[in-house]
Amino acid sequence: MDTSTLKNLEQLHLFFRTYRSHNGVGSWFRGQANVEWNLIPKAGRDEYFLPNHRDLGRFYDWEKQAIAYQALPKNLVQSLALAQHHGLATRLLDWTQNPLVAAYFAVSTESNCDGAIYILEPLETFIKDDITREQLIELNGVACYFPRAISPRLLNQQGMFTVHSPANSEIEITKSRLTSERTNIIKIIIPRTLKKELEEMISDYGINSSMIFPDLDGLSQHKNRQTESMVTRRKT
Repeated sequence: MDTSTLKNLEQLHLFFRTYRSHNGVGSWFRGQANVEWNLIPKAGRDEYFLPNHRDLGRFYDWEKQAIAYQALPKNLVQSLALAQHHGLATRLLDWTQNPLVAAYFAVSTESNCDGAIYILEPLETFIKDDITREQLIELNGVACYFPRAISPRLLNQQGMFTVHSPANSEIEITKSRLTSERTNIIKIIIPRTLKKELEEMISDYGINSSMIFPDLDGLSQHKNRQTESMVTRRKT
């Protein structure tokens, strides 16, 4: 995987101008707050992984109770996307069309760790909304999924997903289909010393908790971050 360590925010602007997304066509972006975390979904991590596709059974249990809170999409993969955005450990991995959204997730937590922004050249395999449970199990690898805007969070985050089957499948690192000079995934390391500066920059562009999570939880988180900044400035 091609990897670069960010030296300043101007360099990040250059990356974002070079790798762009046009309504999901082009580059996809993902931010991770800890550079050591792998690019696998939560359901594929050691603390959540169940063999033999049993994560889908856990999702089925979630669906049976989630219906009490709101109407659910009628197909499997859209319901998985909804569950993912409400914190369930699923086989979906979040990506976004908006590099600033990826930057938010890279810097908003884990202040003592370096973060990372990944730039993905979308895979050749895409799944459709009508994929069945059996077809999802037979996928045997990683595919891309471009969801409908089924929730405010998904809409604001301009979300897309890679779908991993089984859940601990990793995205294969290959040469780019567009140029032999780079790989299909680029990793930009965000040093922890730049996290605060980057968070302030993207907040100036309107990317903050209240935008990422358009509900009372997100608004409260955003106000708390503003209060922390006020306290810090008062002490200096």
